[in-house]
Amino acid sequence: MPAVITNCLFTSLAFVVVCFRLGTRVFVVKNVGADDLLIVLAILASIGFLVVFMLQVKAGLGRAITVPELPGFLQALWATIPIYNLALMLCKLSITVQCYRVLRTPRTARFLRVYMGVLAAYGAWSVLGNVFVCWPVGFYWLEPTGTLRGACMDKGAVTFSNAALNIASDLVLIAVPVSLLWRLQLPRRQKMVLVCLFSGSAFACVTSIVRLHALYTIAVAPPAEQSVEGVDIAIWSSIEINVGIICASLPALKPLAAKLFPRLLLSGLYARTKEAAPSGGREAVGGSSGSGSHGGRRSDHTASEDAHSGHRAEIRVSQSFEMTSAPATAVPDTTDLETGTVAAIGTDDGQTSRDGSERNLVSSSWHGDGCKMATVMSDPHDMV
Repeated sequence: MPAVITNCLFTSLAFVVVCFRLGTRVFVVKNVGADDLLIVLAILASIGFLVVFMLQVKAGLGRAITVPELPGFLQALWATIPIYNLALMLCKLSITVQCYRVLRTPRTARFLRVYMGVLAAYGAWSVLGNVFVCWPVGFYWLEPTGTLRGACMDKGAVTFSNAALNIASDLVLIAVPVSLLWRLQLPRRQKMVLVCLFSGSAFACVTSIVRLHALYTIAVAPPAEQSVEGVDIAIWSSIEINVGIICASLPALKPLAAKLFPRLLLSGLYARTKEAAPSGGREAVGGSSGSGSHGGRRSDHTASEDAHSGHRAEIRVSQSFEMTSAPATAVPDTTDLETGTVAAIGTDDGQTSRDGSERNLVSSSWHGDGCKMATVMSDPHDMV
């Protein structure tokens, strides 16, 4: 059955990606966050959805069934709906927590906290509202047999309102990280990579929109025909859940990719750094035009003057680090290929202490020859 193959394939793929994510966070970054725990719960819910989907297939999904078989099929269908909504909400919460941890600013921090609360409240409603859409609960699958008296909310209204809110929440999760990243002064290639990584909700949003047609088909079908019409909605629901999990995990794989393919991710930085270097000479980054010792001092701002052009280069590091400076000499461009942070060169031994420098966002602003470039990169501890 194609639906079984498709659902098993996407669930397995999402499971593998989450395993890589956890491996990256545990062994490369050595820092597991709340967003990682939420995505683990999301993949467990996705596996639960697959299990209930298999029960649907066993109960008659994809074929015409008789009235005595109908309660068993409708019961399995009823179970898939809250599990589907639970998996989606856990995935969206994971993305929001990830944005809050990595991309928050003073302006967006409050919004992201409020949005997390809204998502949690909506998630609780979407799960519990679909569990108790009929009262008593068993009336959902026993209604066609007439053996139980009860009442149900408008199932179509509940279903489509949930779908609309899911799409709206996806759009918010696209807009927030993209708007924050787009304002950063980054090399274009790096900016596009980061925007693509953090806008993975767009793919989940597309699957949600495509799923609407299948949702309408099963919503208007009478209970006796839902076993035949329910194949497409089962496929697209599984795709939506697992694509969301995969896209939510992609930013967390960046440290692993930077470790395995450093030049691929940092080539844009090399190109823009060369463009920003003054033509009259090469500036000593992290040193000074004179000599002196800063051993044991903590500094958040280091500046150097180019003796030839008089232009000023600045490095602002969000967390201080130790270094010892010597008379400035010609210094090659050096970038830490493992973490993606810019290493300050120009010391007497050519090395810089990394105490704390791999845990924070590093911003470098270059002013020279009338051009300006800011590079914002992060190591695995903060950049997912």
